[in-house]
Amino acid sequence: MMDNAAQLISEDDRQLLRRVSDLLEEVMETIEIAQNPETMREIEEARQDAGEGKVRDYSELREELRKAGKIRVKDD
Repeated sequence: MMDNAAQLISEDDRQLLRRVSDLLEEVMETIEIAQNPETMREIEEARQDAGEGKVRDYSELREELRKAGKIRVKDD
């Protein structure tokens, strides 16, 4: 019986359904974030920090953490 049901849709249709499912999951996550006032405040604060230049790139952060002994970094 399962074999018959599996043959009702094509592989392209299955791929499309998986993609739609993934997109719906992303939309649900976005809605959850948008409904959380604390998370939205944190996002706005991060945007303000970025706009004011209160950011650093990944390599700077990595070096700071390495110097503080919080991470070990292999030589590139």
